[in-house]
Amino acid sequence: MIINRLLETVSPKKQDNFFEVGSGRGEITRKITPIVRRLDTVEIDKDLIQNLKRLESEFTNLTIHKNSVLNIRLGELSEEGLKFRVIGNLPYNLSSKIMLWTFSNSEHILDIHYMFQKEFGERLVSIPGKKSYGRLSVITQYLFECEALFKILPESFSPKPSVDSIFIKFLPKAQRNINSPEAKQLQEFTKLVFSKRRKKISTSCKNIMNSNQFIDLGINPDSRPESLELSEFLKIIKHLSETGNG
Repeated sequence: MIINRLLETVSPKKQDNFFEVGSGRGEITRKITPIVRRLDTVEIDKDLIQNLKRLESEFTNLTIHKNSVLNIRLGELSEEGLKFRVIGNLPYNLSSKIMLWTFSNSEHILDIHYMFQKEFGERLVSIPGKKSYGRLSVITQYLFECEALFKILPESFSPKPSVDSIFIKFLPKAQRNINSPEAKQLQEFTKLVFSKRRKKISTSCKNIMNSNQFIDLGINPDSRPESLELSEFLKIIKHLSETGNG
């Protein structure tokens, strides 16, 4: 059963505090709750809440939040110094928004295990040179160490979906915050160059940098944005900050 494989990979412990994104029918919730110190889980579907509330009455360490995860602030749920391990099977239509939510709550997170539709998940862990590599790849990998754990075939689910899934682990990087000046500069710069991803970076950035400045940084001015490493993006925004163009 795929749930057992997921939990074997995540390896919940009795001292862990978990936050689950989307309880659904409670398959993961039922498995994790008896093991861990605390589980907070959020579900917005009112048709599913009734059964989940019955489950909540069985366990003193389980709290069901009837809400959208986008309205939850982990800092408001945590005890002093507490960090959550986060888990969830993310719906395709909300995956981008939930990742943005994850970015903004990362300081309260120990680790994250998310299941995505394969196409979306591969964008997060993609490497330079791949078609799937883009702005979301850069921002995600700036904030997290990312590891694609395994792919999951449609046959693993009932009802059977029409797409493959992928299970990915994220570890927040120390001293990285989505609201820091560096992160904001990175967001702005990647927005600029990936909005013109077929153009050379020297062309996209002609109003803020010239070709010689790229060369001085050891970066080919004829590069397209999808070929740049995260370290190269960070070099560029550091230069822009120092020259007053960031």
